[in-house]
Amino acid sequence: MQGWWAVSYVVLWGLVILLGVLVVALARQIGTLHLRLGPRGALEVDIEGPSLGEVPPPAEVTDLDGRPFVIGGPGRAQLVFFTSPSCPLCEEVLPSLAVAAKAAGLAAHVVTSAPPDDAYAAYAPRKLGAPVTSAAEVTAAYGIPGTPFLVVLDDTGAVRGKGTINNLEQMEGLIDTARRRMTTEAVAGKVS
Repeated sequence: MQGWWAVSYVVLWGLVILLGVLVVALARQIGTLHLRLGPRGALEVDIEGPSLGEVPPPAEVTDLDGRPFVIGGPGRAQLVFFTSPSCPLCEEVLPSLAVAAKAAGLAAHVVTSAPPDDAYAAYAPRKLGAPVTSAAEVTAAYGIPGTPFLVVLDDTGAVRGKGTINNLEQMEGLIDTARRRMTTEAVAGKVS
């Protein structure tokens, strides 16, 4: 009887060691896939939102305190963030919006399609560092599919970057892409 027990323990320990090796190999393979795929950028889909290079008409709106401002049109380059009070991902990105815009030399604007009372309750108590407007007509004019959605406009009002973003890294990536496009356009304009 003791011979069978010893054999079963040896076989059992052999299987445990084999399973340990397999787990380490699978973990290594998952790590390799993670490195190969890398972080994902903003989801820039051609048919969503305004087309790249398009110049949406300027929209005269007022912020939640009644101060007027213009979204789009010629002037300072802008970062327009579309949000909604019920969007949990928006809540993660909003605190960084003004800082990211300032670092890129962009004027930040926040647009929500929520009714003014809901927008005021959700955003007025917060210090976002950017004017917030309740403007469903702007959301519709830009063809925004959902929130959180970011549009970067250059100094002529043309769309240079757009996309659905889920975190600060994606927002910064989209801003960098838009800035590269602006630089490329400026260089191409000087050459021709």
